[in-house]
Amino acid sequence: MKKLAALAALALLSACATTTPSGPSGPFMQWRCDGGAAFSARITGTGTAEVFAAGQTYSLPHVQAASGAKYSNGSVEYWEHGGEATLGGARGGPYNNCRRG
Repeated sequence: MKKLAALAALALLSACATTTPSGPSGPFMQWRCDGGAAFSARITGTGTAEVFAAGQTYSLPHVQAASGAKYSNGSVEYWEHGGEATLGGARGGPYNNCRRG
């Protein structure tokens, strides 16, 4: 009986310790840009973009865009549209006319 009570208490504590999942992150997209610059990005389960450029990681929230998908923290901006991307404000740039590859 004591074992059953202990297992029930453990199950109850486990239920209290769960966290809300943020969902799976998308695959990494590799971008090659004019001038030899390159960066990678992925969209997370929370709808932000994780961008990796020149040894830095940027977490960029989604922002309104007239077309395509745009993410910005006010200093760094990642914009993707029609299979092309630009990354502004990040170290190692400029990142212009970028294509997957």
